[in-house]
Amino acid sequence: MRAYLFICCLAILAVLTVPAHAQCIALSDLLAIGADPMAQSSGKVVTDHVSVDWTFVGATPAAKDASWAFTPAGASAPTARMLVRPQRPGQDVVFKTTQASCLRDLRSELKARKLVAQPVTCPSCEAVRYQSADFDVTLYSQMKGEFPFVVVVHQVPAGLPPPAPAAAAGSKNP
Repeated sequence: MRAYLFICCLAILAVLTVPAHAQCIALSDLLAIGADPMAQSSGKVVTDHVSVDWTFVGATPAAKDASWAFTPAGASAPTARMLVRPQRPGQDVVFKTTQASCLRDLRSELKARKLVAQPVTCPSCEAVRYQSADFDVTLYSQMKGEFPFVVVVHQVPAGLPPPAPAAAAGSKNP
């Protein structure tokens, strides 16, 4: 009987943790979205890299940028949001979430690539940037507002010139 209860508890725990993990997006997917020059104009680019639990939210007067939102079953508000915004040169993929585990996963992936964390000035939060030859990833935590954890991936899509070194060193805010 105890074994049966243990298995039932594990099954329930697995069901309850799926939404938390489903809202996380792997570094490889964030980079693939950022590298595609069509990511800002084609929703399919993003949809191909997120779970089916994410939904497209078109631009509105209140939110001028189209985005994708993750709202767990039974929740009234999204627990994660992602958008692709233009930058000069290139584009940013901005991923916002309520789950600290998503940042931990990304941080582990960045460290596995042997990238070093560099502190970023953020008066009301904690932030670090990881830079490679091909992309920058800035992780913000303890942000005020709806989403306390924010990831900004800056990448220049193929065919565009890379940023000048001075421009890459500047601070990017979420």
